[in-house]
Amino acid sequence: MSRRSAKPAIAQPTVTATSQTSRFHTDTLTTLSTEIDLKQVNISLGQHDLLMDVDLRLKAGVHYALVGRNGEGKSTLLKAIADKIIPGIPENLRILLIDQVTENQSVLLHGEEGIQSIELSVAQAVVQSNKYRERLLRDRSILLGALETPWQNGQNAVAIATAKIQLARSKETLDLANKIATKRSGARGIQARKELKQAEKGYQESLVALEDAPNEVEKPETLEKANNMLMEVQDALESIDADATESQARSILRGLGFSEDQLDAKFSTLSGGWRSRCALASGLLQKPNLLLLDEPNNYCDLPAVIWLQNYITNLPGSTVVVISHDRDFLDAITEELIVLRNKTLTYFDGNPSQHARFTSNQRKWLTRMKESQDKKQEAMEKTIADAVKLGKRTGDEGKLRMAKSRQKKLDERWGMEVSAKGTRFKLNRDLMGYHATSRGSIEVGELDKSIKIHFPNPESLRFPGALISVAGLSYRYSPKSPYIIENISITIHPGSRVAFVGRNGQGKSTLVKLLVGTIPSTKVERHPRLKIGYYDQHSVEELSRDGVKDKSVIAYFMEAAQEKFQMTPDEGTARAVVGAFGLGPRALSSIQSLSGGQKVRLALSLIAYSTPNLLVLDEVSTHLDLDTIQALVRALRAYSGAILLVSHDRYLVRCLVEGAPLVPRDESGEEEEEAEEESDNDGEGKVGSVYIVSKRFRALEGGMDEYVRIVEKKFKGKHGVS
Repeated sequence: MSRRSAKPAIAQPTVTATSQTSRFHTDTLTTLSTEIDLKQVNISLGQHDLLMDVDLRLKAGVHYALVGRNGEGKSTLLKAIADKIIPGIPENLRILLIDQVTENQSVLLHGEEGIQSIELSVAQAVVQSNKYRERLLRDRSILLGALETPWQNGQNAVAIATAKIQLARSKETLDLANKIATKRSGARGIQARKELKQAEKGYQESLVALEDAPNEVEKPETLEKANNMLMEVQDALESIDADATESQARSILRGLGFSEDQLDAKFSTLSGGWRSRCALASGLLQKPNLLLLDEPNNYCDLPAVIWLQNYITNLPGSTVVVISHDRDFLDAITEELIVLRNKTLTYFDGNPSQHARFTSNQRKWLTRMKESQDKKQEAMEKTIADAVKLGKRTGDEGKLRMAKSRQKKLDERWGMEVSAKGTRFKLNRDLMGYHATSRGSIEVGELDKSIKIHFPNPESLRFPGALISVAGLSYRYSPKSPYIIENISITIHPGSRVAFVGRNGQGKSTLVKLLVGTIPSTKVERHPRLKIGYYDQHSVEELSRDGVKDKSVIAYFMEAAQEKFQMTPDEGTARAVVGAFGLGPRALSSIQSLSGGQKVRLALSLIAYSTPNLLVLDEVSTHLDLDTIQALVRALRAYSGAILLVSHDRYLVRCLVEGAPLVPRDESGEEEEEAEEESDNDGEGKVGSVYIVSKRFRALEGGMDEYVRIVEKKFKGKHGVS
């Protein structure tokens, strides 16, 4: 068993990983293996165990989705893989992680000196993020310059050039040898330390060679060495198609939503969301052996998400592992699913929706089988008891033998009637090893603890009327600026379900602010008794700012209720409300300690406490896991008030506004018998309206599916997939 630890950041718990390593795994540290297959992997964060004795398998070229509830350790697992702190991961495996923190992304540094890309253009920052390509270009430039002018300022330029490049390569060899030596133990550790000494010796010799190079006399072998180096560099640049890198980078950036003007603007002018897209573009451009994407579509609008899913689907060679809250996105890109649950990893050949249907149907099948056998068992036990009673009373040995035979069958052959393959259970093949019974027991399995979310219904309005009514609304920031939105008319009635979709920058959030009154407008009429609960895109950022993040959940809730709604809940009431959103155990915790999903639930609990007639939710799903999104949809379906949803999440819009089932139906349309009884498919919510916010504001008769078709039609032939 081997153990490694990552160097912790300040005030952050240490990530520790162990695994069962063999001679094979040790050998693969320096081979070209592009697969990971490790046994008994354990990962802990500080004193908290995240994974215990799991198999970690990543096959080359396969696209995986990693799913699990917030706080289970998905991001930590990706970080441990990327940092190679899990023993047994091949050292030569090129791994790149694009995570949710983008401002300090290492992929947005270029050159060995780590020069910040802040003054580069957006396209240049992405192109130069490929350190391997930049190093090759630098070497080529050095060699060409020296070969064109062998003697410069009285010094041997060719000798200096080859010595510089050799020193850089020796430093890389030394760093790798040092890294390996710190991870190995025993006999192979001794060998690794010998190789480290050799690398140190080679590095020192390269330093001496660079010192002597300026005064070296002209030698044919030096010129030959420089030419050979140049040929190697040229071959390497051709193998990665270096000349096409800039055009590929610009194509990827355009696919992710960048305009031509943005491509040539300075990187420093970008907001955090656009920098996230830059980091994502860098990862896609570099095509590592293993690409790890943690919530890659957090800051992407639907056109960018659809482009990204098409790109990943057609990405050859690279193994990809993705964490995302967007079910449709995961369904499109996933070949195999990794489920992190209860500190274990399970694998499924399919996508999240297929897994949901499979587990639901399997649970129903096992439940029915168990109920049927329980009834048979109860009847048989009664028959046995009656036979024993009658046999003893009458002295009938036949009755007693029959009772004993039936009891033996009940004890030994009761359980699974069919194998996992659906065939009749065969005692000599389907149950291996030693067991007390001849058949496996029927284990339905426990469901995950349900996620609590509850919105209290608002009081009915005293007199009828629309909640919000708008006719001919146009808006621009100043008299000389262009209109953000033009000639919009919409009416929201009590209990309505409305969704706004469209590209970023087309005015969705501006329109919402006009409707709720954050931006005043005489064109907007509201019901005089209307109460609005508004969750905007910055609600989580508000909970993360100084002066708020250090407060406890209860303290913040009580203060914010008074400040925002002039309501004064006592501690018991506050506990009950946050408890209705699953935050009861964290009531006294600091807000800083909450996950992103828990902060969303805290913001929603405060809104729910005001019992609004209209819930306005702007990108509410960004930090939520798949299970929490389902719980949110269930809660909102039961909510009698009106809902205005702004989202790029196709699944959320379909389920909440269009009344689609929570477990998506099979694309083939051939529903299994069990799926027809699926409890998640009942209560098909109120069917509302989906509006596209663009230059032409209008209702989409085909709903979200029509919007997807519009986006895909625009992309067809416009953005190629490399």
